[in-house]
Amino acid sequence: MKLTGALIIISTTVFAQLTVVPVPRTSETHIRSRKANLVAQALPFWDDFSFNGNTGAPNDTLWESGARVFVNDGLGINPPSIKVATFDGLDSLGKPYNVTDVLAKGFADQLISRKINLEAVPVNERTSVYLSFYYQIKGLGEMPDTDDNFTLWFKNNNGTWENVFTATYAAELDPSGFNYVTVPILDDRFFHAEFQFKFENFARLSGPYDMWHLDYVYLNSGRVAGERSMPDRTISMNLTSIFNGYHALPISHYRDTAEYVTVVPTIKLFGLLENNFQPFRYTTTADIKTLKDEVLESKRILIEDDAAPVNPDNGNAEIILPFQILNLTLQKKFPNDSIDLSADSISMKMNFGLNTGDDNPLVYLPKYQPLNFLRNDSTNRTFTLSSYYAKDDGVAEFGAGLNQAGAELAVAFDMLKSQPDTLAALDIYFPQFGDQNNRTLILKVWNHADSVPGSTLTEQTITVNRTAGNVFHRYELSEPALITGKFYVGWKQTSAIMVPTGLDKNSDSGKSIFFNITGSWEQDSTFQGSLMIRPVFGKGNGTTLTTGLSKKTETRIWPNPASDRFSIGSNAQIIDLLDISGRQISFQVLQNVNSQTIVLQSAKPGIYILRWIENNKICTAKVMADMH
Repeated sequence: MKLTGALIIISTTVFAQLTVVPVPRTSETHIRSRKANLVAQALPFWDDFSFNGNTGAPNDTLWESGARVFVNDGLGINPPSIKVATFDGLDSLGKPYNVTDVLAKGFADQLISRKINLEAVPVNERTSVYLSFYYQIKGLGEMPDTDDNFTLWFKNNNGTWENVFTATYAAELDPSGFNYVTVPILDDRFFHAEFQFKFENFARLSGPYDMWHLDYVYLNSGRVAGERSMPDRTISMNLTSIFNGYHALPISHYRDTAEYVTVVPTIKLFGLLENNFQPFRYTTTADIKTLKDEVLESKRILIEDDAAPVNPDNGNAEIILPFQILNLTLQKKFPNDSIDLSADSISMKMNFGLNTGDDNPLVYLPKYQPLNFLRNDSTNRTFTLSSYYAKDDGVAEFGAGLNQAGAELAVAFDMLKSQPDTLAALDIYFPQFGDQNNRTLILKVWNHADSVPGSTLTEQTITVNRTAGNVFHRYELSEPALITGKFYVGWKQTSAIMVPTGLDKNSDSGKSIFFNITGSWEQDSTFQGSLMIRPVFGKGNGTTLTTGLSKKTETRIWPNPASDRFSIGSNAQIIDLLDISGRQISFQVLQNVNSQTIVLQSAKPGIYILRWIENNKICTAKVMADMH
C-alpha cells in the first residue's frame, strides 16, 4: 500500500527529539466480511473481540459490516478483555478514506451488527433490554481532535438509523482507562425482526488517526439500568517477556546466561462479576519447536498445573476483585532444562489459561446461554532463541525516527555472552510511510563509553527497503563488528526526510534509546516503546550465519524460523517450495530492492524445502515455519 507524501506532515508526536508517527496498516490486516446472513439472530448478543482469531477483523458471524475496524491487542490500555476493535481513518483494505485531502473529515469506520430479532422479545420483558459496551479514547493510538466523536446508532422499523449515544473529545476522558456505557432499548419502533445497531466514528479520513477503542459489547433482556456485572473473569493484557525484556535472543549467547536471563512473566486480568471474591487458578504450558541439524522436533511441556496464586502482601490466595485490573506474576519460570540449548534455533510459545469456572451453573444464569465466557480465559505469546536480539514483539503500532540531517539515533543492547562475538547484520522494519522515493541512511554500530555510544565500530550507507506487514529486512554488514559487552546500533540521517522505523508500544525499552542532534549524545527520558531494530550475530563476510540456515547453501534466508513469510536474496530465480512429503506449496513473491519476500498461502507449521536456481546451480534450503 502506498500513501501520498503529504501524510508525513500531519499528526506527529514528539518525545524529546524522536518523532512518533502513525503507520498505515496493510491490506492483509483487513479482510472483508462475508455476505449478510438473511436469518436474524436471537438474543443474547455478545462480543469482546477475543475470539476472532488473528485476522484483524471482527467475527463475521456477529457483524454484518466490520472489516473497516481493526481488531488488535496492542492499542488498548487495560481493556476489560484481551483485544479491542479500533476505529480510525483507514478503510477495510487498510487504506485512507481520502488520499487527496489530508485534512478531510467525515464518518469513517463502521461496525454494524447482523440482524437481531427483537420482535421475539415478550412485551413484558422489553423494558429490560439494554445494550452495554466499553470504550476508550486514544489508548496507545493517536488522540482524536475536539470535533471528533464516537457514536452508537439503532435501526428502527422503517430502516432508518437513529443516533442514541455520542462520545466527544473531552479533557476529562482518561486515555488509559475504559468507560462503561449502558443504553436502554425502550421504544416499540426498535422491537422488530431485523433490528441492528452500529458503532461509527467521525474522524480525519487520511490515515490511522483519531482513535477510539471498543470492547465487550453485550445486548440482552433481563437486565436493569446501570447493570455492569457479568459472570466473567478475563485476560486483559498479554504475557510479558520470559527473557527479562527481550522477545528473542541469540541461542549461543543464552546458553551460559539462561539461569539469570529467564524471568517470571506477568499478565493482567480483569474481573467483571460483582460480589465475587473467590480465588482462581491458572495453568501454563509451552509448545516448543526445536530445529537442530535440519531436523524439526515439537513437544508440549507443562509448567504450572492448576496453580493457585498467592498474594505476596498477605500470603493468602489471590483473588480478582470486581472491576479490578490485577497484575499477576506467575510463580514459575520457563524451565530451561526442557530445551536443547545445542540446537540451531528454538521457538517457545507460552500458553496461559485461567481456570475460573466462568461456566459454573451457579453463576451462569440461563439468560446468558449459549454464551461461552471461557473464550477470553486463554492467550499465548511466542519467544525465540535464534541468532538475533529483539526487544520488540514484532508488531508495530507506530513508526518513529529523526527528521534532521546529520542526526544520529542509537539503541543500546547488552550482549549476554561474555566472550566476543561477531555482529554480522541488522534486521530492521522500515514501514511504508510518506513518499516512496529511495532514501538512504548510514547504518552504524558503536561501542560503549561513559554511559553513551562511544566510537564507531562499523558503518555503511544503505538504501532503505520499506516493507509492509511487520516484515523485517536484513542489512548484512560489509564490515562485521566484533562485539563485547554493551553496544549500540542505529543510523545517521543523510537528509532531513524522516524514514521511520517500526515502533512497538507494547514493550518498553525507551531508556535504551539515545539521540545525537547537537554533537553530544542524550538518553531519551520520556519515550515509551521499542524500536524494531535487531542485531544479528554470525560469522559475517557473506558466510553462513550461526543459526537458522541450511548447510547446503550460503544464500541468506531470513528470518528462519519464520511465521508466514521469509526473505531470500534477489539473485534467487525460479523459486519452488515443497513440504517434507514433496508436495508443492503455493506462495506469493513480493519483490524488494535487494531481496524477495516469500509469503506462504494456506500453509501449516513445519519444515519446508526451498529450491531455487542461482548462478546456474540448483540450490536448496530448509525453512521452519511457525504460524503462531
